[in-house]
Amino acid sequence: MFTHAPRPICSHTMKKPVKALLHLLRMACFEARKRYHLWRSATARPASVNWLVGTEIKYGGFVTDVPRNKVSPDDPRSPEEIQRNGMTGGDRMLHHCYAPIYAKYLRAFVEGERRVVLAEFGILRGTGLAIWCELFPSGRILGLDIDLDHTRANMSSLRRRGAFAVNEPELHEFDQFLDNTEYLGTILDDDQIDICIDDGYHSIETILNTLRSAMPYLANEFVYFVEDNRSVHKDIATGSPEFAIEHDGSMTVLTRRATSSAGLEG
Repeated sequence: MFTHAPRPICSHTMKKPVKALLHLLRMACFEARKRYHLWRSATARPASVNWLVGTEIKYGGFVTDVPRNKVSPDDPRSPEEIQRNGMTGGDRMLHHCYAPIYAKYLRAFVEGERRVVLAEFGILRGTGLAIWCELFPSGRILGLDIDLDHTRANMSSLRRRGAFAVNEPELHEFDQFLDNTEYLGTILDDDQIDICIDDGYHSIETILNTLRSAMPYLANEFVYFVEDNRSVHKDIATGSPEFAIEHDGSMTVLTRRATSSAGLEG
């Protein structure tokens, strides 16, 4: 009678259950972090890290696979690339861990007395707009995107979560591939931008286009956040030496350079 030795467990047969277990552990940790920040945000100071993360979660938080229904005629991607995967949103404060840098720069605007004008380029489902309207109840909040339908479709859900009870955002269609200098001037109507956020297409071309369009309207004391691009700060430093630049991973922050400062951060 022949007996067979136990078949060895190959490494590839172990990969799937191990990956599944690691995924479950990551999800559990992520959910624990969400619950922690939601709990802390109830008593947190507005614009603090816990407040920013908790408020993002309150208004829906992380979403993915949002379809691209409308893109710029100048978008260089193929139809197949445009349809692939979809877009991701609600991910700046917790998922990308941008909350500490937002907290650092937003505190002065929250504590200040003047009316804030905030422009966000790339709004997807409007989670950011809900945060900004709550943070700046007397501010002018502008949401600009090539496709506003995702935001409009999500407005009722945001309102059920408590958004826009005091302040209502303005929505404007915006193509980041174009020179929008005059268009922005028409929208702003003599207002200046205190806080600018580029969370749109994320390419160097569109980031620089949007920056050039917004530059004539930046307030004397402004902050300009550029999300999700690791190298554009080099192009900005070369082309716009008047900005002080802080660069950390995929986040770039621009402020007006003091006349006495020398050199660039980044």
